[in-house]
Amino acid sequence: MSFSVRSFGLFAVLTLASLVACGDDSNSGGAGGAGGSGGDAAGPGSTSAGTGVTSGVSSGVTTSGATSGGATTGVTTSATTGTGVTGTGGGDSTTSTATGGTGSGSCDIFCSDFEGGALPSEVQFYPEYLRANMGDYVTLDSTGHSGSRSVKVSGTGFSQMLGVPVPSAFWGRIYLKGDSASQMGHNTYIAATTGNGDPNEGEHIRIGEHQCQLELNRKSDDAEKLSNGGMYTCSGGVKLAADTWYCLEFHYDGPGREVRVFVDGAEVEAMHVSDWGPYDYKLFKFGFEKYHGGNKTMWYDDIALGTERIGCDT
Repeated sequence: MSFSVRSFGLFAVLTLASLVACGDDSNSGGAGGAGGSGGDAAGPGSTSAGTGVTSGVSSGVTTSGATSGGATTGVTTSATTGTGVTGTGGGDSTTSTATGGTGSGSCDIFCSDFEGGALPSEVQFYPEYLRANMGDYVTLDSTGHSGSRSVKVSGTGFSQMLGVPVPSAFWGRIYLKGDSASQMGHNTYIAATTGNGDPNEGEHIRIGEHQCQLELNRKSDDAEKLSNGGMYTCSGGVKLAADTWYCLEFHYDGPGREVRVFVDGAEVEAMHVSDWGPYDYKLFKFGFEKYHGGNKTMWYDDIALGTERIGCDT
């Protein structure tokens, strides 16, 4: 597969407004969105998921110069738009040979540090009907975590995601940062899906932000696990500061019904589930999907996917 430009008509968006406990959540279709069902089936406060307060990672989750509690000291860079990625491309030669740290595990499914000058050929833009316009959303940027480049995603519409084929069970590690701190509204950074990449097809198990903290969310019934244990308030939980790189690890075990999430090496226990599934995952996606939150620019670097835990840089 390659990033050849393909002509697709933009579909009109019928957006359904949705009211939840925090009062600001309205399902946003965005430019070219295929209807509101890519967001939440119900308001995140309306499910029973995460009702028990579980101690997650409320303190002690640190990176060099940054904490998950929202410290603003750390890596702050002035992002500039770099190489566009809308050409046909031959793929990034760094695929499966990424530098910049892959930890102690093996990225035997996929890895890249995006230093090769083009997106790896395995990486495709979704939704497919917006692929011809992906240059409006995705560029290779001169803001790198380990090197001189990363993937910049301008989250201005409903869904702007990049996908990589995966087996039904896998481990992953990715470095990410945003231009704003964790929002109260609901948005997604990464996801595993059983579908073909379209945000409205198949099941999606999504990791993103809600109530000013990191959260885990299931598309089909809007079940949600907040990192503060389930309190629908902006207090507590794992908060990601603006302009700060974080190491996000994840374990998706579709047949085993399990999802685990780690930030800077520490597991977020409140986001651990063992009864979602079974699922047959097909794609891992990263980028930005906006449901009830505001626009956001995200950067991603040093992605590694494998059959064992890979870990963060040491």
